[in-house]
Amino acid sequence: MNKQALIQDMIKSIRQSSDRDIHIMEVCGTHTQAISKLGIRHLVEPNIRLLSGPGCPVCVTTKEYIDSAIELLQHQNVILTTFGDMLKVNGNNENLISQREKGKDIRIVYSPIDAIS
Repeated sequence: MNKQALIQDMIKSIRQSSDRDIHIMEVCGTHTQAISKLGIRHLVEPNIRLLSGPGCPVCVTTKEYIDSAIELLQHQNVILTTFGDMLKVNGNNENLISQREKGKDIRIVYSPIDAIS
């Protein structure tokens, strides 16, 4: 089956998928971008609602935001709390792992409430 036939078959399957209301939330920002870029919202029937979620922190955090966090860490008495997977997100020149290796006080939290307790 060629790509065009495969796509047409997928569109047909999406349109015939259900006769009841369905709400699907894509949490990842990359998924939201792909859905928009590929026009998937226009392919689904009105009873299927695609809801854009908040996006996972790794997907929605810009390099400039990481750079700003690194800049804050250059001041005295700064404690940065973050989710563990954010340590690997790159800024323009480095990430939070490199700052932690330099002795900056970066603490991993599992919930935002952990940052204040």
